[in-house]
Amino acid sequence: MMEKNVLLIDDEAALRRHVSMGLMQQGYHTEPCENGMKGLETLENLMKRKMPPQVAIVDVRLPDIDGIKLLKVIKANYPDLPVVLITGYGNDTIAQEAKSQMAAAYLEKPFNMEDLTKILAAIPASAPAADSGLAAAKVTPAPAQSTTAYALVTLEKDANLLKVYRTLYFQENVVYCDAIRGDYDLVLLLQADTLEGIKAIVDANIKTVQGVADVALLSVEVPVFGENVHSIINSVDKALGRDKAGEDVNTNQAARVRSSSYVLLEIEKEKLEAIYPALYFNDQVVYCDYTLGKYDIVLLMKGTSFSEIENTIRTKFKTLDGVLRIKEWPILTLFET
Repeated sequence: MMEKNVLLIDDEAALRRHVSMGLMQQGYHTEPCENGMKGLETLENLMKRKMPPQVAIVDVRLPDIDGIKLLKVIKANYPDLPVVLITGYGNDTIAQEAKSQMAAAYLEKPFNMEDLTKILAAIPASAPAADSGLAAAKVTPAPAQSTTAYALVTLEKDANLLKVYRTLYFQENVVYCDAIRGDYDLVLLLQADTLEGIKAIVDANIKTVQGVADVALLSVEVPVFGENVHSIINSVDKALGRDKAGEDVNTNQAARVRSSSYVLLEIEKEKLEAIYPALYFNDQVVYCDYTLGKYDIVLLMKGTSFSEIENTIRTKFKTLDGVLRIKEWPILTLFET
């Protein structure tokens, strides 16, 4: 009898080992993955190798993509692939959402292998076509974009913050300008045709403003990932109806009315591919930019309060492997625009 392929996505190493061993004894071959991005990459690779899984087992709580969202992504790209949701934090709301998103089954932890194998045995023996979904999705090339950089502005001690803010806010090439509480006084997002053009703007139009003491630049770059990662991120955005990279800044003004902060991270660069999706797909992250300079990643985060943002940073971001240091700079409201 041919082995049935099972895609297992769960961040608990002990559970992955236990389930993989238990399913192997029942004639299943398991592809274990520790997070959502790895799961989607593995799924795409299985499709390319003409080895589609018969079922995906997905944990609700994952370090990068929420399991319910992952269910939506998988069903959007592979509607015929059955998905079994598992969770150690089950409640009626999650169970109803799993059902509404067409999960084949919902199983609460801890569970025994007999319960899981009964569920798998009851799922019809079918698999998605290997030439559909993520593997065959065409990613529309992004239009050429101008160069973008963050300008971190330090003011002189006796400078008039509101006056400098107003002067910079309405300057050409300034996409937005925020006053912050942190290591600097203002954060600007600048755009020009080239980085040299941005540097010229800083020298001619920002450093010359009365009250400006210094300006540090962080140029925004496209992160270099392994094959398929960018297409998978685009696929997730499409399935969830999100488009962070393509949004105009002004469309997010409503989101920024509430408590907002800049969050800057220094990371081990070789771990960027694992860290970036966990930040990018967080619901409180409005923007996630990879930068060159003093900091490696700049986030714009929103929340119902600053304490909510701080809690997310403490519990979800600082615990990521490869994160070295994090700075949070709350945005100050100086006047309504």
